[in-house]
Amino acid sequence: MSRFKKIFITGASTGIGRQLALDYGRQGAAVWLLARSEDKLNSLAAEIQEAGGQAHVLVCDATKAQDLLDACQYAQEGSGGFDLVIANAGWGGKMSYPNDKNISVLDQVIALNYIAATHTLEYFAKFMAETRHGHLVGITSIAGYRGMPSSAAYSSTKAALSTYLEALRFSMKHFGVRVTDIRPGFVRTPMTAKNKVPMPFIMDVDRATKKIRRAIERGSKRFTFPWQMAFLIHIVSAIPDFLYDWIAGLAFGELAVSGRGGKSEENLPG
Repeated sequence: MSRFKKIFITGASTGIGRQLALDYGRQGAAVWLLARSEDKLNSLAAEIQEAGGQAHVLVCDATKAQDLLDACQYAQEGSGGFDLVIANAGWGGKMSYPNDKNISVLDQVIALNYIAATHTLEYFAKFMAETRHGHLVGITSIAGYRGMPSSAAYSSTKAALSTYLEALRFSMKHFGVRVTDIRPGFVRTPMTAKNKVPMPFIMDVDRATKKIRRAIERGSKRFTFPWQMAFLIHIVSAIPDFLYDWIAGLAFGELAVSGRGGKSEENLPG
Protein backbone atom coordinates (compact mmCIF):
# COMPACT_ATOMS: atom_id res chain seq x y z
CA MET A 1 0.00 0.00 0.00
CA SER A 2 1.11 3.53 -0.73
CA ARG A 3 1.67 6.03 2.08
CA PHE A 4 0.03 8.70 -0.10
CA LYS A 5 -3.69 9.08 0.59
CA LYS A 6 -4.58 12.30 -1.27
CA ILE A 7 -3.05 12.76 -4.71
CA PHE A 8 -3.35 15.40 -7.45
CA ILE A 9 -2.37 14.46 -11.03
CA THR A 10 -2.39 16.58 -14.19
CA GLY A 11 -2.68 14.99 -17.61
CA ALA A 12 -4.66 12.22 -15.96
CA SER A 13 -6.84 11.23 -18.90
CA THR A 14 -4.24 9.22 -20.81
CA GLY A 15 -0.81 7.60 -20.77
CA ILE A 16 1.39 7.72 -17.67
CA GLY A 17 -0.96 10.06 -15.81
CA ARG A 18 -3.94 7.77 -16.29
CA GLN A 19 -2.05 4.67 -15.21
CA LEU A 20 -0.61 6.39 -12.13
CA ALA A 21 -4.10 7.52 -11.12
CA LEU A 22 -5.43 4.01 -11.56
CA ASP A 23 -2.53 2.48 -9.65
CA TYR A 24 -2.95 4.80 -6.69
CA GLY A 25 -6.73 4.50 -6.80
CA ARG A 26 -6.48 0.74 -6.59
CA GLN A 27 -4.47 1.23 -3.40
CA GLY A 28 -7.36 3.15 -1.88
CA ALA A 29 -6.13 6.70 -2.41
CA ALA A 30 -8.33 9.69 -3.14
CA VAL A 31 -7.14 10.93 -6.53
CA TRP A 32 -7.89 14.31 -8.08
CA LEU A 33 -7.77 14.01 -11.86
CA LEU A 34 -7.11 17.02 -14.10
CA ALA A 35 -7.25 16.99 -17.91
CA ARG A 36 -9.31 18.41 -20.78
CA SER A 37 -11.30 15.31 -21.72
CA GLU A 38 -14.37 15.00 -19.51
CA ASP A 39 -15.41 11.66 -21.01
CA LYS A 40 -12.01 10.07 -20.43
CA LEU A 41 -11.81 11.44 -16.90
CA ASN A 42 -15.29 10.19 -16.01
CA SER A 43 -14.44 6.75 -17.36
CA LEU A 44 -11.23 6.67 -15.32
CA ALA A 45 -13.02 7.92 -12.21
CA ALA A 46 -15.57 5.11 -12.50
CA GLU A 47 -12.77 2.55 -12.85
CA ILE A 48 -10.98 3.93 -9.78
CA GLN A 49 -14.14 3.90 -7.69
CA GLU A 50 -14.92 0.33 -8.72
CA ALA A 51 -11.42 -0.61 -7.53
CA GLY A 52 -12.06 0.90 -4.11
CA GLY A 53 -10.48 4.32 -4.52
CA GLN A 54 -11.96 7.80 -4.64
CA ALA A 55 -11.81 9.98 -7.73
CA HIS A 56 -12.53 13.66 -8.28
CA VAL A 57 -12.74 14.99 -11.83
CA LEU A 58 -11.34 18.41 -12.80
CA VAL A 59 -12.02 19.27 -16.44
CA CYS A 60 -9.48 21.93 -17.33
CA ASP A 61 -7.22 23.06 -20.16
CA ALA A 62 -3.94 23.41 -18.28
CA THR A 63 -2.58 25.84 -20.86
CA LYS A 64 -5.11 28.43 -19.67
CA ALA A 65 -3.23 29.71 -16.65
CA GLN A 66 -6.11 31.16 -14.63
CA ASP A 67 -8.33 28.12 -15.26
CA LEU A 68 -5.53 25.89 -14.00
CA LEU A 69 -4.97 27.95 -10.86
CA ASP A 70 -8.71 28.01 -10.19
CA ALA A 71 -8.81 24.21 -10.51
CA CYS A 72 -5.83 23.89 -8.16
CA GLN A 73 -7.57 26.13 -5.61
CA TYR A 74 -10.77 24.10 -5.86
CA ALA A 75 -8.83 20.86 -5.33
CA GLN A 76 -6.81 22.27 -2.43
CA GLU A 77 -9.92 23.46 -0.64
CA GLY A 78 -11.84 20.28 -1.36
CA SER A 79 -9.05 17.96 -0.27
CA GLY A 80 -7.74 19.91 2.68
CA GLY A 81 -4.23 19.45 1.32
CA PHE A 82 -2.39 16.84 -0.71
CA ASP A 83 0.24 14.28 0.20
CA LEU A 84 1.43 14.01 -3.39
CA VAL A 85 1.18 16.28 -6.44
CA ILE A 86 2.31 15.01 -9.85
CA ALA A 87 2.75 17.50 -12.69
CA ASN A 88 2.47 15.05 -15.56
CA ALA A 89 0.62 16.83 -18.38
CA GLY A 90 2.76 17.18 -21.47
CA TRP A 91 2.76 17.32 -25.24
CA GLY A 92 5.46 16.51 -27.77
CA GLY A 93 4.36 18.82 -30.55
CA LYS A 94 5.46 18.40 -34.14
CA MET A 95 7.98 20.80 -35.59
CA SER A 96 9.22 20.59 -39.18
CA TYR A 97 11.15 22.96 -41.43
CA PRO A 98 10.19 25.18 -43.09
CA ASN A 99 6.82 25.47 -41.33
CA ASP A 100 4.83 28.57 -40.41
CA LYS A 101 3.08 26.63 -37.60
CA ASN A 102 6.24 26.07 -35.56
CA ILE A 103 5.85 29.18 -33.42
CA SER A 104 2.28 28.20 -32.54
CA VAL A 105 3.40 24.67 -31.65
CA LEU A 106 6.30 26.04 -29.61
CA ASP A 107 3.97 28.34 -27.66
CA GLN A 108 1.60 25.46 -26.86
CA VAL A 109 4.40 23.13 -25.76
CA ILE A 110 5.91 25.79 -23.52
CA ALA A 111 2.49 26.59 -22.06
CA LEU A 112 1.80 22.97 -21.14
CA ASN A 113 5.16 21.34 -20.50
CA TYR A 114 6.76 24.19 -18.58
CA ILE A 115 4.34 26.95 -17.53
CA ALA A 116 1.46 24.66 -16.52
CA ALA A 117 3.82 22.24 -14.77
CA THR A 118 5.61 24.94 -12.78
CA HIS A 119 2.36 26.74 -11.94
CA THR A 120 0.95 23.47 -10.58
CA LEU A 121 4.00 22.74 -8.47
CA GLU A 122 4.38 26.32 -7.21
CA TYR A 123 0.74 26.53 -6.22
CA PHE A 124 0.87 23.44 -4.03
CA ALA A 125 4.43 24.10 -2.81
CA LYS A 126 3.09 27.04 -0.80
CA PHE A 127 0.66 24.88 1.17
CA MET A 128 3.14 22.04 1.60
CA ALA A 129 5.74 24.46 2.94
CA GLU A 130 3.20 25.88 5.40
CA THR A 131 2.22 22.44 6.68
CA ARG A 132 5.72 20.95 6.29
CA HIS A 133 4.18 17.94 4.59
CA GLY A 134 3.99 16.60 1.07
CA HIS A 135 5.83 15.45 -2.04
CA LEU A 136 6.07 17.27 -5.38
CA VAL A 137 6.81 15.34 -8.58
CA GLY A 138 7.47 16.49 -12.13
CA ILE A 139 7.44 14.14 -15.10
CA THR A 140 10.24 15.27 -17.42
CA SER A 141 12.01 13.09 -20.01
CA ILE A 142 15.32 11.72 -21.23
CA ALA A 143 14.79 14.19 -24.08
CA GLY A 144 15.83 16.91 -21.66
CA TYR A 145 19.42 15.68 -21.47
CA ARG A 146 20.31 16.91 -24.96
CA GLY A 147 18.48 18.60 -27.82
CA MET A 148 16.68 15.84 -29.70
CA PRO A 149 16.32 16.27 -33.47
CA SER A 150 12.76 17.28 -34.47
CA SER A 151 11.95 17.96 -30.79
CA ALA A 152 13.24 21.48 -30.13
CA ALA A 153 10.16 22.48 -28.12
CA TYR A 154 9.84 19.21 -26.24
CA SER A 155 13.52 18.82 -25.34
CA SER A 156 13.92 22.41 -24.22
CA THR A 157 10.81 22.45 -22.02
CA LYS A 158 11.74 19.16 -20.36
CA ALA A 159 15.27 20.41 -19.72
CA ALA A 160 13.85 23.61 -18.23
CA LEU A 161 11.46 21.67 -16.01
CA SER A 162 14.29 19.44 -14.76
CA THR A 163 16.34 22.50 -13.82
CA TYR A 164 13.33 24.05 -12.08
CA LEU A 165 12.73 20.85 -10.09
CA GLU A 166 16.34 20.76 -8.96
CA ALA A 167 16.15 24.35 -7.71
CA LEU A 168 12.76 23.71 -6.09
CA ARG A 169 14.20 20.72 -4.27
CA PHE A 170 16.69 22.93 -2.43
CA SER A 171 13.93 25.34 -1.36
CA MET A 172 11.52 22.64 -0.19
CA LYS A 173 14.17 20.68 1.71
CA HIS A 174 14.02 23.32 4.47
CA PHE A 175 10.34 22.44 5.03
CA GLY A 176 10.70 18.67 4.86
CA VAL A 177 8.89 18.53 1.49
CA ARG A 178 10.40 16.18 -1.07
CA VAL A 179 10.77 16.95 -4.77
CA THR A 180 11.31 14.26 -7.41
CA ASP A 181 12.22 14.56 -11.10
CA ILE A 182 11.01 11.52 -13.06
CA ARG A 183 12.78 11.17 -16.42
CA PRO A 184 11.20 8.36 -18.43
CA GLY A 185 12.58 6.84 -21.58
CA PHE A 186 10.12 5.63 -24.19
CA VAL A 187 6.79 4.41 -22.79
CA ARG A 188 3.90 2.98 -24.81
CA THR A 189 1.26 5.71 -24.63
CA PRO A 190 -0.98 7.49 -27.16
CA MET A 191 1.72 10.18 -27.48
CA THR A 192 4.36 7.68 -28.62
CA ALA A 193 2.01 5.49 -30.66
CA LYS A 194 2.54 7.49 -33.86
CA ASN A 195 6.25 8.17 -33.38
CA LYS A 196 8.43 7.49 -36.38
CA VAL A 197 11.70 7.93 -34.50
CA PRO A 198 13.67 5.01 -33.04
CA MET A 199 12.37 4.09 -29.57
CA PRO A 200 14.91 1.73 -27.96
CA PHE A 201 13.98 -0.10 -24.76
CA ILE A 202 10.34 1.02 -24.99
CA MET A 203 8.32 -0.04 -21.95
CA ASP A 204 4.64 -0.80 -21.33
CA VAL A 205 2.91 1.90 -19.33
CA ASP A 206 1.91 -0.27 -16.37
CA ARG A 207 5.50 -1.43 -15.92
CA ALA A 208 6.71 2.16 -16.23
CA THR A 209 4.34 3.49 -13.56
CA LYS A 210 5.35 0.71 -11.19
CA LYS A 211 8.93 1.98 -11.43
CA ILE A 212 7.79 5.58 -11.03
CA ARG A 213 5.81 4.79 -7.90
CA ARG A 214 8.77 2.96 -6.38
CA ALA A 215 11.02 5.95 -7.03
CA ILE A 216 8.49 8.30 -5.44
CA GLU A 217 8.08 6.03 -2.41
CA ARG A 218 11.87 6.00 -1.97
CA GLY A 219 11.93 9.78 -2.15
CA SER A 220 14.37 9.75 -5.06
CA LYS A 221 15.68 13.15 -6.13
CA ARG A 222 15.68 12.08 -9.75
CA PHE A 223 14.93 8.82 -11.50
CA THR A 224 15.78 7.99 -15.11
CA PHE A 225 14.55 4.70 -16.58
CA PRO A 226 14.83 2.12 -17.99
CA TRP A 227 18.37 1.48 -16.77
CA GLN A 228 19.64 0.76 -20.27
CA MET A 229 18.41 4.14 -21.47
CA ALA A 230 19.75 5.86 -18.35
CA PHE A 231 23.19 4.39 -19.02
CA LEU A 232 23.06 5.32 -22.70
CA ILE A 233 21.83 8.86 -22.13
CA HIS A 234 24.60 9.61 -19.64
CA ILE A 235 27.15 8.61 -22.26
CA VAL A 236 25.39 10.70 -24.91
CA SER A 237 25.34 13.68 -22.53
CA ALA A 238 29.11 13.56 -22.17
CA ILE A 239 30.19 13.13 -25.79
CA PRO A 240 31.40 16.14 -27.83
CA ASP A 241 29.00 17.95 -30.15
CA PHE A 242 30.52 16.67 -33.40
CA LEU A 243 30.04 13.06 -32.31
CA TYR A 244 26.52 13.70 -31.02
CA ASP A 245 25.56 15.39 -34.30
CA TRP A 246 26.84 12.38 -36.24
CA ILE A 247 25.00 9.83 -34.07
CA ALA A 248 21.77 11.84 -34.04
CA GLY A 249 21.97 12.26 -37.80
CA LEU A 250 22.25 8.51 -38.28
CA ALA A 251 19.38 7.81 -35.88
CA PHE A 252 16.93 10.50 -36.98
CA GLY A 253 18.01 11.37 -40.52
CA GLU A 254 15.55 13.58 -42.37
CA LEU A 255 13.10 13.46 -39.45
CA ALA A 256 15.10 16.32 -37.95
CA VAL A 257 13.68 18.45 -40.76
CA SER A 258 10.38 16.76 -41.63
CA GLY A 259 9.35 16.29 -38.00
CA ARG A 260 8.52 13.21 -36.05
CA GLY A 261 5.09 11.64 -35.63
CA GLY A 262 3.60 11.80 -32.16
CA LYS A 263 0.29 13.50 -31.56
CA SER A 264 -1.12 15.23 -34.56
CA GLU A 265 -1.40 19.01 -34.64
CA GLU A 266 -5.16 18.60 -34.37
CA ASN A 267 -4.84 16.53 -31.19
CA LEU A 268 -3.63 19.36 -29.03
CA PRO A 269 -2.27 19.01 -25.49
CA GLY A 270 -4.45 17.77 -22.69
